[in-house]
Amino acid sequence: MKSKKLLVIMMAVMLSILLSGCSASAMNANSWSGLSADTEKAYLANGSLVYAINLDNGSVSWQYPADKADAKESYFATPVVTEDGQLLLASAGTAHSLVSVNAATGVVNWIFGDSEGIWIASPIVVDEKIYAPNTDGKLYAFDLNGNFLWAKHLGGPLWSQPVVDGNFLYINSLDHNLYAFDIQKEDIAWTTQLSGAAPGSPLLGADGTLYSGSFGSKVEAINTDSQTIKWDFATSGWVWDAIALEGETLYAGDLDGNFYAIDATNGDSIWGPVKPNGTILGAPLVTEDFIVIGTESGTAYAYDHEGSTLWQQAIGGQLYGAPVQGGELILFSPMENDSILVALDTEGRQVWQFTPEN
Repeated sequence: MKSKKLLVIMMAVMLSILLSGCSASAMNANSWSGLSADTEKAYLANGSLVYAINLDNGSVSWQYPADKADAKESYFATPVVTEDGQLLLASAGTAHSLVSVNAATGVVNWIFGDSEGIWIASPIVVDEKIYAPNTDGKLYAFDLNGNFLWAKHLGGPLWSQPVVDGNFLYINSLDHNLYAFDIQKEDIAWTTQLSGAAPGSPLLGADGTLYSGSFGSKVEAINTDSQTIKWDFATSGWVWDAIALEGETLYAGDLDGNFYAIDATNGDSIWGPVKPNGTILGAPLVTEDFIVIGTESGTAYAYDHEGSTLWQQAIGGQLYGAPVQGGELILFSPMENDSILVALDTEGRQVWQFTPEN
């Protein structure tokens, strides 16, 4: 219950910042990092800075801004690498900036700063267009050169990256709805009500079924043909963003610190819940050999596909973000820790850690 109360407080602080327009420094004190990786670099959005970090040794390749942090910016959405070599950075700061930099050098390509709200969600690129959800409830569209195309109002605050099936963008909202947005018609096709506010992204299965967790303490499967709830699975606590899919198995964690394996076809429990040592926010990382999660207590866990613990590693701080695979490494970005990026090998041993200069 202590962990749940802490997350409720964090949610309230973030909402108050959205409503009051507080400074980026206030947001930094109550947020976590956005993390993505390719085969050579990790991209870490942390407060007012974004780092490109070499995976082979944990050294910094570049940082943005290059000279010093900008107090008007607050980056914690996951950076997005595009096929044409851009790195898209969404800021929750008072400048309302959506930024494109060169992924190899960190040099700015373009900046858009005319949204009504801030950027908590990561954008997505589909057919050479960028779609960016905003807390003002609008979906913004740009070409790859950063030229503004349009903005369409969907509903409540949009905190998560959409998923796409080729024809539709599927977007969760804090207004308890999942929106299907028709890419060709540039309009909402249909809406399905979820059991609660959904700050995390939906998940799209191979058969077209959508899966979403919410603050209704449920994981729900949505039939995209009938736009109805196919089944729901009750969890002990709220589900923030902790869902992953492998084959016909869903893996989900909740704010009460439970980790579940769920049959994606019918919503039945496969095993669990297992209970590590703290709240689970970030989506599990599923590999061929195991599933990795992080907890609020700062410990990383690896489970086999039957739910048995393979290893655990104390990292420190709080592991609110999802673990990310970069090459042969498993990456975590702890909150409230001197080292803001830690790399583990597949046995759970620490390889390196990155601590920024003061």
